[in-house]
Amino acid sequence: MKLISFAAASLFASISNSALPPGYEDELWCQPGNCEIYTNPFGIVGARSTFDKCYDPETNVMSEGVWTGSETDVTVPDGFIQPQICTAEQYSQCEVDTQCTLLISPGCSCYVSSSIHPYQACEDKDCNFSGCTGNECGGYVGVCQPGFNGTGNTCMLEETNDIGNTTAPVPTPAPSSAALASASTMICLISISSTINYIA
Repeated sequence: MKLISFAAASLFASISNSALPPGYEDELWCQPGNCEIYTNPFGIVGARSTFDKCYDPETNVMSEGVWTGSETDVTVPDGFIQPQICTAEQYSQCEVDTQCTLLISPGCSCYVSSSIHPYQACEDKDCNFSGCTGNECGGYVGVCQPGFNGTGNTCMLEETNDIGNTTAPVPTPAPSSAALASASTMICLISISSTINYIA
């Protein structure tokens, strides 16, 4: 099982920065009113900026924020703040596993999306799902990983040995702009929509 608990993940801060050495993504800065969330729909490992985002509870908008470090010369925009971690009341992706749905991304990779805060790997009508079979999520399940110290729960991709019984919806064809113009061809598909360590 590749999934590591959200609480345990926070104890391994140095690992979560494995894609970048210290000094490049040390501090996250967000607009006023934002708090910090963690999201990892593909269950991958990388730099903090891949998973730690700014979130505005009032508008339900997630943004990238600005990262600074001792090895960078990035200037923090005026008025930006260092956010607190969002509480469960401010942001939580799930309460039960059934709110974590497996989906297929362009390129035929499996990922998990929250029904409360949905994530779509591609929202463009020209997303390419050519070659996807619907079996790309075989061997995975979506689980609702509990938060810690008052933080919200997170939908995570978890490996399972039950490879044959885990499927995801095959993306449905949708007409491209070229097809609409010619009224004859459909050339596009639309998207219907272990593990990282977290630094608190």
